[in-house]
Amino acid sequence: MLLIKRSKWLTLSLVIVLTSLSVPTAAADPSDQFPSGPYNATLISDKILYPSLFGVSAGLPVADVSGVQLSNGTIRAYVFAQNQGIVIAESTDGKIFTKVGNAFGGDKGQGMPRVVKLSDGKFRMYNMSSGGISCSISSDGLNFTVEKADCISSSPYAGASNGLTGAGIVKLANGTYRAYFSDMVKAGTGPDPHQVYSATSTDGLTWSADSGIRVGPGTTSITRSAEHPAAVVHADGSVTLFYFDNEARPGKDSSGRQNMAMGQMGLWYSTSTDGGLTFSTENKINFPAPLSNSFGNDPDVFLDKDGSMILWAGGFENSLGGYIGAVKLTKGSASSAASTAPKPAPKNSKNVKFTCIKGKQKVTKTGVPVCPTGWKLLK
Repeated sequence: MLLIKRSKWLTLSLVIVLTSLSVPTAAADPSDQFPSGPYNATLISDKILYPSLFGVSAGLPVADVSGVQLSNGTIRAYVFAQNQGIVIAESTDGKIFTKVGNAFGGDKGQGMPRVVKLSDGKFRMYNMSSGGISCSISSDGLNFTVEKADCISSSPYAGASNGLTGAGIVKLANGTYRAYFSDMVKAGTGPDPHQVYSATSTDGLTWSADSGIRVGPGTTSITRSAEHPAAVVHADGSVTLFYFDNEARPGKDSSGRQNMAMGQMGLWYSTSTDGGLTFSTENKINFPAPLSNSFGNDPDVFLDKDGSMILWAGGFENSLGGYIGAVKLTKGSASSAASTAPKPAPKNSKNVKFTCIKGKQKVTKTGVPVCPTGWKLLK
């Protein structure tokens, strides 16, 4: 009789263990550990979220996405949609999404969401606010209420007079949290160079500003323009930042236009080994077709149910508007800043004055009349 009872107990225990192992872990937790780079990008879908999916008129933006892998295998996306605020969509395959709600019930002025899963099962959203970054809370990840307005204030950051972007959050080896964000793009101006800053917290709700600049003009390491970063942590405690370079550099040229580093536009990433304060070993992500290297602004990175590293980011087409594309990142070969920088003209080449254009941007140079990818030679 004892053997029978013990046998039933062992069988029940085995069922419980197997059942627990078969349930995927919910990702977008700040303590999630990601593979380290360098990375190769493989296309999942060039357009997973786009204006018509949310009833937004063509030509208007869908942007600033945040991804969460739920425990039931569903992938949930939080994204800004013009005139609707922060909308929510879900997918079972990471390619085809269906709108399921609105985080605040309508357009309440929130934007640039970053959503993390908390240890108690709740969801916290960090999004841009009038005074910096706001913290909001939800028990189901669908309906959010403001938890603390301006939980990260923009006032300590001298270069952020226009406000702060949404934050990328990681949990460090010492148990504290670090948030990364840049100064906000001011509508109707630019392009301007941007800087990435950081803040530290013990609970994810009350934050203290870190001194200095993590990436961007004013640092002693990586000085390129860097905006709206995402952040991940690795098993060894190092931290990797993903940020977009719009090619703008400090200062004006002789005609009064913003200095531009042509050929540098795209999504870059670098790693810190000192707790996420000093970044180096910079690389650029080369996106597969049909995505271009000008794709990649406002990135977010999370783990799917298989533990794969998923990167979502934004692009824009005049006829479509703003959209979100998806790639999988795997261990690959480096594409360093030096190898992707524009090549100088041969010494024996003919130097001529020429102009390159991209949209409303215009840059005049002297040298061999060749424009970088994405730019056109003005004839």
